[in-house]
Amino acid sequence: MLRARRTSWLAFVATALACGSPAPPPPPPRVVAPPEAPAIVMPPPADVTICQRDAKPTLGGDAAIVASFEAFSRAWVDKMKAVSAARATAAARNTLRNSYEMELRPTGSALAPWVGILSYCEIAMKCVGPREEQCTPSSSTLVREMFRYQGGNWIY
Repeated sequence: MLRARRTSWLAFVATALACGSPAPPPPPPRVVAPPEAPAIVMPPPADVTICQRDAKPTLGGDAAIVASFEAFSRAWVDKMKAVSAARATAAARNTLRNSYEMELRPTGSALAPWVGILSYCEIAMKCVGPREEQCTPSSSTLVREMFRYQGGNWIY
C-alpha cells in the first residue's frame, strides 16, 4: 500500500539542494483579500447632563407656578448644600454645582396639578486636608428629584 507523502516547499528545496540540483523557483506569494469591513454605526450623541454643561431655562408652567417652583428649588438646593457640608470629613466631601435645572409638567389632576423636576449635579471630592481648597473632584452624579404641587405648596 502506497502512502502519499506530503512535503512542504522548504523540505523540497532542502532535498533538492542536498542532491545538487538547482532550487525550484519560489512559490507565488499568497494574496489574501482583506475581509469586508463592517459598516461603522455611530451611536447617537449621548445626552450631556447638567454636570457637563450650563443649566437650561425652566421649562413649562405659567409664570406664577414657575416663580413658585424657582423659589422652592433655590431653597431646596441650599438645604442640600448645608446637608453635604455637615457630612464633610477631612478625607472626602460632596458639593453641589451652583447651577440647576427645573422642569414643570402638568398632571391633569385637580388635587396635584403640577409636578416639578429639579436636576442638579452632586460632585464627590477627595481631600488631603480639612479646607475645601485641598479637595479635588473625583466624580459627579446627576440627581433628579420630583416634587408635587398640592394645596399651594411644593411637597417632596
